[in-house]
Amino acid sequence: MWKKNTSLWVLAAILAIPGTSLIPAFAQDSSPSPVIPNRPNRPNRPNLNLTPEQASRMQAVREKYKGQMTQAREQLKQARTELRQLMVNGASESQARAKFQQVQQLESKMSELRFQTMLEINAILTPSQRQQLASQMEQRTGRNRPQRLEGQPEQGM
Repeated sequence: MWKKNTSLWVLAAILAIPGTSLIPAFAQDSSPSPVIPNRPNRPNRPNLNLTPEQASRMQAVREKYKGQMTQAREQLKQARTELRQLMVNGASESQARAKFQQVQQLESKMSELRFQTMLEINAILTPSQRQQLASQMEQRTGRNRPQRLEGQPEQGM
């Protein structure tokens, strides 16, 4: 019983920290934004030397999912807030678990939307542009992770 309550409080503490999520940071809304050729590279907008047609098609893909992503993001934010409130107010374990499952389902929905967007964007890019995008995304996510000393074990292991 003590372990279950402790686990729920740890979860509540994690969810209470602004900007935290149960999904990794690199999975956040990181779909690439098209860059118009001959424009300087802007942060979070990889310069893939897109043709005007590619840029237009990528913009259409993002617009296609924009409403769904916004709605899912707002629902997720609301569900997380409700879960925090349940935890703070001493809700029953079953109520907290039900809300936690809702949060997980909404996170899964967000991940699915991001994945579908990425699949459609990949279909627009050339093989070399896909490689360049993958490299740039790897560099960008690598900057958000703490550096680890050689031979030092990763935390949490």
